Amino acid sequence: MSERKSLTDFLNHYKNNTVQRVLLASCWVLFQALVFSWMIQAPVRGQEVTAAMNGTVTDATGSTVAGAKVTARDLDRGTSWSTVTNDAGSFTLPRLPVGRYEIRAEKPGFQAVVRAGIELQLNQNAKVDFVLQVGSTRQTVEVTAAAPLLQTESTQLGTVIDARTNAQLPLATRNYVQLTLLTAGAVTPNPAGFQTTQTFYNLERPYINGNREQTNNFILDGMDNNQVSDNLVAYSPSVDAIQEFNEITQNASAEFGNFMGGVTSVSIKSGTNQVHGNVFEFIRNDALNAND
Repeated sequence: MSERKSLTDFLNHYKNNTVQRVLLASCWVLFQALVFSWMIQAPVRGQEVTAAMNGTVTDATGSTVAGAKVTARDLDRGTSWSTVTNDAGSFTLPRLPVGRYEIRAEKPGFQAVVRAGIELQLNQNAKVDFVLQVGSTRQTVEVTAAAPLLQTESTQLGTVIDARTNAQLPLATRNYVQLTLLTAGAVTPNPAGFQTTQTFYNLERPYINGNREQTNNFILDGMDNNQVSDNLVAYSPSVDAIQEFNEITQNASAEFGNFMGGVTSVSIKSGTNQVHGNVFEFIRNDALNAND
């Protein structure tokens, strides 16, 4: 009887220890999941894949207008971003998706002013100023023939190539890296290397401002896009999927690094209010080739 009782006690003790182990393991997994979810939600600053607007709102006498509402509307997606001018009459609209915009400034006691036909490019911080005239808020002044937007927030030099250029230029191999050669200061000693397909180990890269091809930095939607061993292009997206790319050749801001030659920052298209798509097919056969 005592032996049977001892065996029962042993089994109960082992069962309780097993339950405790399972509970501890479950709590540990839950703790790790909570830590991971907190980490991925924490804000991380990196290379911007958007654009921005800033400017000043004044009245007809040149005095700054505080508390004016400034709204930028994305014409392709229909979304809007709003802010209010500070005591100095200044405003900032950061992290705007690249595309076509209409921006409006208004305040009670003044006529509203609308600036149309603004096209923001990748990494651009556009300067947009407004002059409000005294009048009814129901009156709107639309400015359509404005001066070009100035780049006043940075000194970087480069070339922006948009989706329209990607589609219109002849890219038989659909290799967007070929377009980097359109930038001033970009050359290559091996032009044939840009005529290969989009496998990363075959892609040639430009020599920018006399620096070797390994000194470039390729970025895709703000993420590192460099193959680790020789700084090749890790992933080459379809040219139809590219919204635009900015080839920075000099004076890149502190948010960029890992380069001495150039920075090729590519952004991928996002959805709009229109249904669209692309289809392509290549036929390559040596029977169609010309003689050597």
